Amino acid sequence: MTQSLFVADLHLDPANPDTINLAIEFLVEAKSADQLYILGDLFEYWLGDDAGDPALSPIIDALTLLSASSTQLYLMHGNRDFLLGDAFATQIGATLISDDEHIVQLGDERILLLHGDTLCTDDVDYQKLRSQLRAPEWQKRFLAMSIEQRVTTAQALRQKSRNAVAGKQAAIMDVNEEAVHSRFLATACPIMLHGHTHRPDTHQVDVNGQTRQRLVVGSWHSDHAVYARYDGQQLQLQTYTLSRKYSSRDTA
Repeated sequence: MTQSLFVADLHLDPANPDTINLAIEFLVEAKSADQLYILGDLFEYWLGDDAGDPALSPIIDALTLLSASSTQLYLMHGNRDFLLGDAFATQIGATLISDDEHIVQLGDERILLLHGDTLCTDDVDYQKLRSQLRAPEWQKRFLAMSIEQRVTTAQALRQKSRNAVAGKQAAIMDVNEEAVHSRFLATACPIMLHGHTHRPDTHQVDVNGQTRQRLVVGSWHSDHAVYARYDGQQLQLQTYTLSRKYSSRDTA
């Protein structure tokens, strides 16, 4: 029976070793799955494949061991680690999905996978910044900098982002319903799965009189994380804890 796992927003950072340890435990257990999709923001930040932090070696080793097993590993870009490249993907044995959207077939259902930030269209300032940072010309200039210059530039961007978030209403940083409807209509997928908003839940969405489902996985913490699991029959949110036990998440 096929089993697929979906996570996002781990935001792994050497400053938070407990979250890294939780992720390593999860990856050990993920060897029983056929596939693991990481839907963006695996790392808190990524300044280029040539600028990896040696303190992240334990999680990189765990990812490499996972892909060396029978589990297929897939990576999507998030808003923090959009500079993850082919070199890193090759290093850990993963398939890098560079498109903003990706459709997978789970049983009889087509599932639309996204990081989720493209759905937050009410946050106009963020979308403008996103367009700038995703432009090939900007990325080429950034990656041509020394690592020290990249660190300085990234710190300035992060501080600008913090200041901007502090002045925004929470609703602006959530998904726009029209954007959600648009993607359902454009892809004809009955189910959408994403992260980014850090608001794990299962939403029933009416699209032209038909019910669609939008699942949102959560950000990772030191002792738990909300992810999605397909067990061969049903896709649902789960909570992973330090007890190493899967527990169904009630989202009704």
